[in-house]
Amino acid sequence: MTLQHQARLGSAIFLLVIFMLGADPVIVSGGPENDYESWIARLTDDRLMIVFCRNPDWASGDLYVTFSTDDGYTWETPAPIIVQSGDQATLSFLQLPGDTLRLWYASNETGEYNIYSAYSLDGLAWILEGRTELGWQPQSRYYDPTVIMEADCSLTMSYRGPDGAYVAHAPYGSTWDTLRTQVAAGGYRPRIMKHPNGTYLYAYHRNIGGSQYEVHIRTSTDLTHWSTEIQLTSQGNSHDAFVNATPDDGYLIYYATYEYPAYNLFRRRSYNTIDWETEEQITQDAYWNTQPHFFIQSDNVYLIWAHATTSAGDTYDVYFERTPYIFGIEERQSSVSVINTLYPVPCRDILTVIPGAPDVQHMKVAVYDILGNKIMQRITCDASATQRMTVNTSTLTQGTYFVKIECDKGCYFEKFVVTR
Repeated sequence: MTLQHQARLGSAIFLLVIFMLGADPVIVSGGPENDYESWIARLTDDRLMIVFCRNPDWASGDLYVTFSTDDGYTWETPAPIIVQSGDQATLSFLQLPGDTLRLWYASNETGEYNIYSAYSLDGLAWILEGRTELGWQPQSRYYDPTVIMEADCSLTMSYRGPDGAYVAHAPYGSTWDTLRTQVAAGGYRPRIMKHPNGTYLYAYHRNIGGSQYEVHIRTSTDLTHWSTEIQLTSQGNSHDAFVNATPDDGYLIYYATYEYPAYNLFRRRSYNTIDWETEEQITQDAYWNTQPHFFIQSDNVYLIWAHATTSAGDTYDVYFERTPYIFGIEERQSSVSVINTLYPVPCRDILTVIPGAPDVQHMKVAVYDILGNKIMQRITCDASATQRMTVNTSTLTQGTYFVKIECDKGCYFEKFVVTR
């Protein structure tokens, strides 16, 4: 099979998956209340949790929470958790070791917007901890936190300070540093992630002249020395970037871009933070779609965003969508086909995979259902001895599945059918 044919097949499979997944996004919170600025995470009890801001008059927002026990298909009625007289907005939360939930958010209760924190054991009853000390005076404006937990359980925060985008760090069980380390002068809505390889990726939008804003990134390995700024967008009005790592060791960024008549969501991917693939449009709507937030787990993308309910973009609902992370794999084909033969197709009890190159090492085969759920995986350290791998499909019901093959020669995926 030629690389050109592989690319066409991969694209066809991707379009087929999108077509079969083509249900409308789930409305997490609807109605006239104006719900936006949301954050999603998976809890240790396997529930999905979303915290969002409900701000009907754009001046007195409160924070609400909702949970899903069926992987996002349905959501509980939102419950208020931080309700005060001022405006509570721009938030981030984590589940820490010991199952404690900790929330950071911006509030102007004392005059200027500062970052505050709270903690909870169940996500419903929260204990307020007051202003987060980051080295600023209360009259200084600092807000829009994104907090990540590192492998050693320390915490790292990106946030907007008085004149740009900043970063802070807190060792496990200790307080935040007050160094006020600036990453990007003039940067707005900063978001940070840490790749398994130890690289921090920091994304933000910044004014490039007039009324034009574009998404930029920088990287670091120590939170002190940052790379030269890279501009990722060029449409004239792009913002709300959010970044995360991918299952295939890449970097994925979502952002909103205005192209008449509305803002819509786009994404790009990179494997070195320098070379970025062509952007992909995620929403195509005449009403605004902004403020994406996502995580990837079990090869699925869990995405939420703010969707305008009017063409003027003056009220919003929180939308959720769960899609498999299998797009674009064909773009990373090696010069040698990973797979030569997949048989029998259709199959019943056994599927045999024969590599398309000699001396294939460390082969990993994963099987996904039509919704992108990983349902089985098999790994072998050396497939070259027999030049084949068998997968037991006897427990699968009749239907269409996808097999993903990874090894030292490259990565590929293919569709197969089980009959009964």
